[in-house]
Amino acid sequence: MAENAIGQPEAFIDREWELAQLEEIWREPNARLVTVWGQRRVGKSTLLGRFASDKRAIYLYGTRVTEQDILNDLAAQLRASLIDPDLLPGEFPDWGSALSFLAANARDERLLLVFDEFQFLCEVTPGLDTLVQRWWDRIRSRANIMIIISGSAFSFMLGLTGTTGPLHGRRTDQFELKPFDYYDAGSFFGHLPAIDRIRAYACLGGLPAYLQYGTNWGSVRDLVIGTLLNPRHVLFREGEELLRTEFHQETLYASILRAVAAGEHRPSDIARAVGRDRAAEIFDHLRRLQEIQFLRREVSITEVEKTRTQRSVYRLADPYLRFWFRYVAPNQASIQLRCASQIWSDEIAPDFDEFVAGTTWEEVCEQYLWRLVGADRLPASIQRLGRWWDGQDEIDLVGTRRGKVTLVGECKWTASPVGMRVLDNLRRKALKLDTIAQPLWVLASRSGFEPEVRQRAEQGDLLLIGPDDLFAPEMERPL
Repeated sequence: MAENAIGQPEAFIDREWELAQLEEIWREPNARLVTVWGQRRVGKSTLLGRFASDKRAIYLYGTRVTEQDILNDLAAQLRASLIDPDLLPGEFPDWGSALSFLAANARDERLLLVFDEFQFLCEVTPGLDTLVQRWWDRIRSRANIMIIISGSAFSFMLGLTGTTGPLHGRRTDQFELKPFDYYDAGSFFGHLPAIDRIRAYACLGGLPAYLQYGTNWGSVRDLVIGTLLNPRHVLFREGEELLRTEFHQETLYASILRAVAAGEHRPSDIARAVGRDRAAEIFDHLRRLQEIQFLRREVSITEVEKTRTQRSVYRLADPYLRFWFRYVAPNQASIQLRCASQIWSDEIAPDFDEFVAGTTWEEVCEQYLWRLVGADRLPASIQRLGRWWDGQDEIDLVGTRRGKVTLVGECKWTASPVGMRVLDNLRRKALKLDTIAQPLWVLASRSGFEPEVRQRAEQGDLLLIGPDDLFAPEMERPL
């Protein structure tokens, strides 16, 4: 079994589609160059390790060791499983000789070559990306080889394949490995009721490396106390470790993330919260946090196509980081004193459902609607889906197609059933939008709907969503 980036065995769950696509590429008769990108902890190494496990393969993982150590590892892999050790030329003195040897051994029988976390290999050997590009240009017409270049640094991978990058126009296939959505993440909490699976997703998010710790807990409270509020658990310090991995000077970045988690979303408000006079002073930091998918920038959906807009906000992109910066980071000292139960009772439980409502419920409902689109079961045609606001009103879900609004929805995470007043208010706000004649109205509720709303849904233009609907068996994606 493969190990994830925090050193624990990781189950292979719900990457069957990506694995099937890689297998299809492997069966191609010609040389292939594949790039795979995904944020840290998303399961790239697990996927690639599984794919390589039954093949004639060389797997090189980028770590900050010397170039000669990496080349020695390459030679050791060749010696152990691929060829007659007597055919090896001893140690490889440089990458040029190693790559030439690999090409010579990828003629008669197909060879898989994986460069995992390629950005670190290029740190150790500056210019390796250009060397690989020139080597690929020489061998691609005659070598029976599949090369996978994988990385978690978005800016690096974009530069590698962008218009001025060494691999521009050379890759034959590409993948972005995304975190699990609420449904696939929920398979780790399958023993919990649907409402608690959503709450658990709000704590751990969709990264497999974190989700593996969510199994077998009797309640969300037990899950949080046993992991995120446990000083001995890796998830207690994972937020800090992620920042240290990405940034040499992480203090300002941490302050920005903490400010956003506390409810500051506009650039000017974030800047003020971290002690800066102007938003311009933190724009580079916001951009960097976007690149590594810690933050996401949102604009009102009706302004998505505008080149410039003043209505942009920033939100934490990852549910785990939302929870960690909201509840763990401010209470680390108390957690170290073994006060986890008290922190849950005093700091988390009183507003936890408000936290879920403000950070996760809309996101989950949006993911559900896209699953309906994928299954051709959504009774509306949409190209985009997101939030809308104008300074006075806000609508949780707005779907558009060719500039027209085709779907309008409200998401309520309340203890009471949703009544007609919510629908009436939604229709009032929608008067500000350029809707089609009969848009699809959507109401999502944690606690069900009043009888009048259910009766109104029988007309066919109102979709009602509850927690159990989200996890219905038919929501599982086919391969």
